[in-house]
Amino acid sequence: MAFYLSLIVLDKEVKTTKTTLEAHSLFDKRVRISPAAPAASAEPSNSVVVISPPCQSSNSLWAKKRNSEPTALLISKCSSHHCSHEKTAWFSIPTVFEVDQSAGEIDPAEATKARETVLEQIGMIDRSCIGASVDNHTPVEVDEQSPLKSAIHEWLDRLRLEGVEQSEFSDVSWEKCKWTYTVYTPMLLLPPYFFSEDLSQQLIPGPLKHKLPELWRLICRKLKVTHIAINKPIPLEVANASAAVKGHVHEPNTLRSPANLTPVHGDFGEADLPATEENFQRAFWVSTVQNGIVQVWPPLYTMFSRGNIREKTRLLRMLSPASQTHSHSGGSSGSSAVDLYAGIGYFAFSYAKAGLNKVLCWELNRWSVEGLRRGAKKNGWATKMVLEHGKRSDTPNNDYHSDIGSGSERLLIFNESNRNAAESIGRLRSRIPPIRHVNCGYLPSSTSSWDVAVQVLDPLQGGWIHCHENVGLQEIDQRKCEVVEMFRGLVCQGHDADSGAYRFHVECEHVERVKTYAPGVMHVVFDISLLPEKLPLS
Repeated sequence: MAFYLSLIVLDKEVKTTKTTLEAHSLFDKRVRISPAAPAASAEPSNSVVVISPPCQSSNSLWAKKRNSEPTALLISKCSSHHCSHEKTAWFSIPTVFEVDQSAGEIDPAEATKARETVLEQIGMIDRSCIGASVDNHTPVEVDEQSPLKSAIHEWLDRLRLEGVEQSEFSDVSWEKCKWTYTVYTPMLLLPPYFFSEDLSQQLIPGPLKHKLPELWRLICRKLKVTHIAINKPIPLEVANASAAVKGHVHEPNTLRSPANLTPVHGDFGEADLPATEENFQRAFWVSTVQNGIVQVWPPLYTMFSRGNIREKTRLLRMLSPASQTHSHSGGSSGSSAVDLYAGIGYFAFSYAKAGLNKVLCWELNRWSVEGLRRGAKKNGWATKMVLEHGKRSDTPNNDYHSDIGSGSERLLIFNESNRNAAESIGRLRSRIPPIRHVNCGYLPSSTSSWDVAVQVLDPLQGGWIHCHENVGLQEIDQRKCEVVEMFRGLVCQGHDADSGAYRFHVECEHVERVKTYAPGVMHVVFDISLLPEKLPLS
């Protein structure tokens, strides 16, 4: 059973909060907004946690216990000087933000963290009078104003007026649809298995198949989009026609290509086009905004994971000037970060927005690199692109290291294997601020890049390596110890006593549970610190 966050707001804030959540694709359209009624007398259980807003004092009547009923609470009097409301109406607004319940019950700390994450994402973190609750808010009542459902019902009504036999379609089947969706402008992305199995059999193939284009046009008009696709998980392997001759029909999906995306309406262009400037101009591109950061990508050629918002937000908070957690900068010269699996800028852009002077990005997929470049431009960050094998578009020879890093560009983009990162950075180190952070964001495991990550950290000041892994829920603590031991081995193996580098002390400072990857499996990030001991090696 999944558990989701709801925001508890004053009646006068309902419309603004709902509209803002919708703009960030976080409003749960399956569930009605409902009044927040008293819950102080409810019996405790493991199904609901209610978190009072920061403006409330400990003696207020907010329900702070677990509760088996729908989210409920009551304000008596606010203790904040910035707001005063007695006997005010409060409402629960459902979101699609899933909260970790891996411990078997909802942890109030996780609920609080979820509240902060959502409010920061929608730009309302400064609103003290917003509470939160976590429950499974089962969609008993579907919001009739959902534009997606409205379009489908209008379509069904048209079919009846045209005299289509009732036996050819079933309202009951349509009620089984998954009503959640995401808009990545200008594309509507429907969830995997949007159609139930029986409905798919009715439609594709079926007597109503020729009527589907009319449905897609209605949906586009209602949701103000031009394209529609059905999403599916990124496959771990993809077909390899050339390898089939040798008996190997699949290979690892190293480029994280969205091979299972199913376009259903609109011109998405041709699949499998080579990455050329001409094809970049012809391709279909979409965009979204998270944490005020624009990201751009071609959905036929590269992926986007909305669920990574939690880790992106954490990076921004962790690296902010106000944070004390990672306040070790590179001194007056600033600091740099390296993203060894940059993609379209999922995490690289968070480092740039957090204020790091340089972000060095390695990415193999040339389509992702183009998305990274376009996204950086939308965000106002200058880039310098290094193409494969060290050849740059504006430099006819291979001496690309002569000026890279010395300009005002925020992001340096290397379209090559990250196995080359240590060598390239070795030549650039004197022209860039110290590298204090390395991101290893590859799933199911980023192990193959850890030796490179150790090599590219600043050899004198050290820093932090953020390692992404898929780990079984019951194995996280064990894996944490294994990761630390692996890094200790890499540090000892790679230390050069003649370099003047300090011996690094290795520890895991934090384990972040980002999202559920599969039943019983979590996407986690291990924050590994490699900081110098007090005395240098003799």
